[in-house]
Amino acid sequence: MKVKNFFVAGIIASAMFMACATVGFASSDSELCSKQKVNFLKIKMNNGLLPNDEFAPYNFAEVAAAATSMIAVEGERTHNDKTHAAISKMVTVHLSHIEEAAGGQAEGAVEIAGHALRFLELSCKACHKVYDTEKKNRKMSP
Repeated sequence: MKVKNFFVAGIIASAMFMACATVGFASSDSELCSKQKVNFLKIKMNNGLLPNDEFAPYNFAEVAAAATSMIAVEGERTHNDKTHAAISKMVTVHLSHIEEAAGGQAEGAVEIAGHALRFLELSCKACHKVYDTEKKNRKMSP
């Protein structure tokens, strides 16, 4: 009788562990993306449409710090396939271009950062829309 109770308790404990591990792993990408969203908006707000304008100056330090923070968060991602790893690498490359341009504060840095920001946005959309949709479609097909 006691062996049976111990066995049932072991099965319940392992099932709970598996459920918690699955939920934690599945939510890690969404948690990382929510962290990235804050810094992405900091970069996006400094879009460089009005450079050297006293009412909307380009904040080089904030953009460089946001890009550095985003690169660190991208390093925390776990990749379950080659496509996800490639998209994450593209995001990191575009962020490094933004970080380099904003950190240098040289002439044309606003344009370089803006160009890299457009490609960063496309890379993020590729992951959020195209890649996630393809993953769902592969799971649904027999």
